Amino acid sequence: MDDSYLRSKDSLDIPYVTFPDLLRKWAEKNPNKTAFIFVDVEDERYELSFGELYDKATKFAKALIGHGVRKGDVIALNGRNLPEWLISCFGIQLAGGSPLCLPYLQKKNDFVKVCSKLGRVKMLIIDPGLDGQNCQFVKDMIRTDFATNNVESSEIPDLRQVFLFNHHQSLPSVNTVAELCSLEYDVDLPRLDPEDLGLIFLTSGTTNTPKAVPYSHHALVITGHNYIHLMKTSGKYDSFYNDRPFYWIAGFAMWEVASGGSRVTLINAMKSSSLATAAVKTCEIIGREKVTAALLVPPMLDLVMKKNIPLRLETIATGGMIVHSSLLKSIDKLCDEFICIYASTELAFIACNTYTGKDITNTTKGLLSCRPLPGIEIKVTDDDGFLLPAGQRGSIQVRSTRRFNGYLNHNLLPKSKETLERTGWFCPDDGGYVTDDGELAVEGRMQEVIQVFGWKVFPFKIENVIKTKSNVSSAIVMSLKDKETGDLPPFAAIVYHPNDEESCESMQDYIRKELTTTENRMLEYLYVPRGIVSFKQFPVLANGKPNRRAIRQIILETVDSEKYE
Repeated sequence: MDDSYLRSKDSLDIPYVTFPDLLRKWAEKNPNKTAFIFVDVEDERYELSFGELYDKATKFAKALIGHGVRKGDVIALNGRNLPEWLISCFGIQLAGGSPLCLPYLQKKNDFVKVCSKLGRVKMLIIDPGLDGQNCQFVKDMIRTDFATNNVESSEIPDLRQVFLFNHHQSLPSVNTVAELCSLEYDVDLPRLDPEDLGLIFLTSGTTNTPKAVPYSHHALVITGHNYIHLMKTSGKYDSFYNDRPFYWIAGFAMWEVASGGSRVTLINAMKSSSLATAAVKTCEIIGREKVTAALLVPPMLDLVMKKNIPLRLETIATGGMIVHSSLLKSIDKLCDEFICIYASTELAFIACNTYTGKDITNTTKGLLSCRPLPGIEIKVTDDDGFLLPAGQRGSIQVRSTRRFNGYLNHNLLPKSKETLERTGWFCPDDGGYVTDDGELAVEGRMQEVIQVFGWKVFPFKIENVIKTKSNVSSAIVMSLKDKETGDLPPFAAIVYHPNDEESCESMQDYIRKELTTTENRMLEYLYVPRGIVSFKQFPVLANGKPNRRAIRQIILETVDSEKYE
């Protein structure tokens, strides 16, 4: 039997340049080409060309230097998918700084924790928000006379200046991105090296404080070209719908800047009152803008198919969570090609696979599998780090030519740090196995495994069964610890369609019938949730993923605290 080791035999011709060099290339080659189409909640739209973006970013960079920004400074950036976010990001990079990508409407305590550990956060560029929500956040955090730019913060001592995306009456004297872009500064931009720190992403913080992940300029260039490779797009005639936030790895402007294609995005995809509303809105925009490819998360695709919402385009890519093979049942009605992506904030794109309607037989496999991208190695190991045979479940390890050397604000465990520094292998804390066809099946986070009587199963298997019911919009299964036995039995959180909820007992009976047999009733303890909590909609993190920590807390409030934790 083969070992659980995979690598890509492909290679890409990736230029050794900085990330702003890619933008400058398109600004010089095709300055009037639309780079971004922004759509707001009222369906108003506006465009930003490559030439306009580069010109404004350059002026903004010189203004930042005029305000004291020096090479190596970290500049916090917080806001929605607006032109000002992109202008600020590229401007910071051109000035030699590193944008720190903060989630929109970041909580003050989380922001302070990240900044205090990073140090040297010199400036905050922030979107005041549609209703000025972020302005109070700024006022609470900073003691200052904004009119004199004399910013002081006892909690973030290096912070010296604050700028807004646009004017707001509650902070009338604070300068804006547009104002800085209109000024002329007689300064030279610093020379940049591809290995300079070009961007800092934050992990989702699903279970703890977000970790800061550094990306060099060249790492961003590599990721952009991998994006082109997995999407099989040239960019020349392509229009790509991606409403993920710019501050998230899945939403950052890599594909369009690397390919020269046009991106369609919602200014704030989190504004929708429900996933159903968001799905209808998304499909309308895709049709109206004649989009050729789209990045859509699995719950939205599932809803589109269940509700028969009109959608048709050439390519759909999905990822960010476990991708169940049941999505293939009707996928040929939505697109010609369906791309499953496995990625992490630390290493960006790791693996992918393309499916078509001919692959309908894969619906019996449970999960969609994927293959390593160029420059990526993958292996599956046991708890001691030894390679497992293909087909055996274990811990997924990843090594990339673009090495991840650690977080900026968080220390790895000694064993993980030693392995990473010595060999380059990184553990994303995901579990899975290598299939007989030489592909990777990702089953879920290792810490979310369900374990009863020594048997183990990943939550996706139960989630998949729950989602087969037509009245279910979304489901999350997680384990709680039984204080007496030490087992980790399952509990479920379910979002039902409006006015179509069913009792806990009814759902338990359904799962019992689907996953257990009369010959082995013991499986009930492994597969049937001990408790089920109904939600109108799941609380979400700033990057759009379900807030599992908040969901877990709500579940904990419904169970016997003497028995579970």
